[in-house]
Amino acid sequence: MNEHLPFAEDLDLLAFGLLEPPETAALRAHLELCAECRARFEEAQGIAALISLSTPAAQPPARVRAALLESISAERARPGASGAPAASAAAPRPSPKSQNFWTRPFLGWAVAAAAVLIALGVIIPQQRRAQDQLAALRAQVAAKQDELDRTRAVLDLLRSTDALRVHLVSSTAPWPWPEGKVYYQPKNGLLFVASHLPPLDPGKAYQLWLVPESGNPASAGIFEPDAKGNAMLMSHKAPMPMKPRTFAVTIEPEGGAPGPTGPQVMVGEQ
Repeated sequence: MNEHLPFAEDLDLLAFGLLEPPETAALRAHLELCAECRARFEEAQGIAALISLSTPAAQPPARVRAALLESISAERARPGASGAPAASAAAPRPSPKSQNFWTRPFLGWAVAAAAVLIALGVIIPQQRRAQDQLAALRAQVAAKQDELDRTRAVLDLLRSTDALRVHLVSSTAPWPWPEGKVYYQPKNGLLFVASHLPPLDPGKAYQLWLVPESGNPASAGIFEPDAKGNAMLMSHKAPMPMKPRTFAVTIEPEGGAPGPTGPQVMVGEQ
């Protein structure tokens, strides 16, 4: 009789390191005596090596290994399974042709499925991390592009030969009094820088106004100074199409006002 048949289903498990220690010792003892099983075991080792090279190294989850071994034990316990122990040493063993076609492939597919699950458990998180890193890089590139666009707009405005330049000062505040400078060009927008601004009360904000020769003032935006009293305000879109006559800064409610209502902090005329 072919004594290697009872061990045939365990060769894949041994190659993948999924066989329990007691069964491992019995199978390795058999491999010392059976050349055909050794050949099959070497083939299974080659398949295991290919799978290990094609997927990132990882330990199989305990639940996957336990489920796999449980299914194998159930398969062996099933009456008539080829892996079940023989009733006696003299009992005839089934020939290879009489084996069920799906008996040995079941273990191969089970091991392959476990390997796929392990690979997916490693690859999918890595793919998600890569996608998150790509999204973060894209956000950084977008932020850098916005910063570059603002820098170019400032340079275009400062280099413009027809840009309006107005100095704003306060004649009532104590020294050092608040002061600022406006660069304005209807095509390129507005740039305002200020210094020595006093801190604001809660719920208040500074607001810059453009006052034309006639008509209502137009707001250029609200701003708050830093701890040193410095501030900057820039608008790519000009608040009005023509050059204003006067620029002024007032203190308004937080969020701004439709028209100047608070105390005037500084003013400048062209």
